[in-house]
Amino acid sequence: MKRKRKSAACDTQIQIGNMDDQIQEKGPFITDLPKPVFWNILLKLPTRSILICKCVCKTWRARISDPEFAKLHFAQAEPCPLLSLLGPTPTRVPRTLYLVEPEDRSGFDLKDCACAATGNACDQSHVHMKLTKYKIPLRNDEEVINNNSDNGNVMPNGSRGTKRKTCIRIPPHHHKYNVVNSCNGLLLLSEPIHNDPAVVCNPVTGEFIDLPESSRPHQNIRIPVECGLGFSSETNEYKVIRIFEAEAGYCFKYAEIHTLGTGSWKSIGEVSETAGNLVSPTYAKGVLYWYESYGYRIRSFDLNTEKFKSVPSPPFPIKQFMYVGMGVLEGCLCLCDSYGDLITVWTLTDSGEKHRWTKVIAIDKDDSGRWPYGVYTAMKYYKNYGLFMFHSQTNSFFYYHPEKPSSYVYLKLCGFKANFQAISHVPSFILLKDILAGKDVEVLNINTRCAGLKLQGETRALSLKEEIAEFESDPFSSDN
Repeated sequence: MKRKRKSAACDTQIQIGNMDDQIQEKGPFITDLPKPVFWNILLKLPTRSILICKCVCKTWRARISDPEFAKLHFAQAEPCPLLSLLGPTPTRVPRTLYLVEPEDRSGFDLKDCACAATGNACDQSHVHMKLTKYKIPLRNDEEVINNNSDNGNVMPNGSRGTKRKTCIRIPPHHHKYNVVNSCNGLLLLSEPIHNDPAVVCNPVTGEFIDLPESSRPHQNIRIPVECGLGFSSETNEYKVIRIFEAEAGYCFKYAEIHTLGTGSWKSIGEVSETAGNLVSPTYAKGVLYWYESYGYRIRSFDLNTEKFKSVPSPPFPIKQFMYVGMGVLEGCLCLCDSYGDLITVWTLTDSGEKHRWTKVIAIDKDDSGRWPYGVYTAMKYYKNYGLFMFHSQTNSFFYYHPEKPSSYVYLKLCGFKANFQAISHVPSFILLKDILAGKDVEVLNINTRCAGLKLQGETRALSLKEEIAEFESDPFSSDN
């Protein structure tokens, strides 16, 4: 006779309580160490391992949930690529994110591998990366919660029609959010039709807040809203900016700003000299950046002064923006130009009151095997001068080291066919209530709402397949 299964949350609480009793019976334990020592041990672990540690017992959960530990973790946390699906499929809502995190501190060791120089096959794994799954909220989730018991939406999940976990069909365009940008462990999400900012969430903790509606709604349905999330170090506040056309056919745009924790938007006036759409929102060092598609330039917004600023033009023509990836590298705005025979990475660095572009690395495509065409986004520049990049057209990560110019490591995303985008994201355990300007905002959690529901397509796993590409080889000649 089969035993009735209790809820996962109930099972977890019972297991944690039993574990506490066992620990007390066995005597001295790791949590008997002083908090700073215990925290220092945990800080050496990847985010996924820390989350697992929270489930060991109540004592571990309490110590890891301490706001002081969250601050210590964020102070030493390194940015990691965060993957999200681009666009919904006809049957799938992409609410799952994948954090690409080092499994340990070893990182990459291609520099010291002899297989690239000798041409021999190498069975050694050169990268130690793991994909950790996180969820973002569903748009219009109240409808999903209210309708999840409808027999018309429930699907068998598992072999022979058995129901292991509720699996539901929902309209993708009605329940999807777009990932706009990342800032200090937080993500800004927008509704997909007009790109209006709607939600700020922390994917690690599962917390999120809904943004208030603007008093000046978007009027021109042909031109999307431009937006971004940033942080003001002077006021210690997180802010969302919204740029829109006040009237259909009007050639000027207006901007308003919302401080997280407040209940309204504040107008900051007209946005002058904006010739086209602002795309690729990127936050770095108190400033939000966009690429202006028609003006072929970069625009910026200072979160401290709440004013738009000019940015020096990059030392290369960016009219071919289809070959330029914009991101963050070592805390600075980064451009990766792959047009022509080189892949060149530039960063915008501070020099007193001025900013200047600095070349980080240049890769000769002819000397480095067959590099696929398209946009590369720099993800991380290692202390050993290795460069980690994402190539959206092939859904692959590339690791290149100048001491091994005839080869590179690439990691292909495998598991299901989809297009991904990658942004640099710093995982954080800081709670939203500790960073909001006000106390009257309701903080919700994905883990207590729709997390128990499994959407169609979410059972398929995503993985990284590692290969080394040699000179004159073409790893992209067939579909892997």
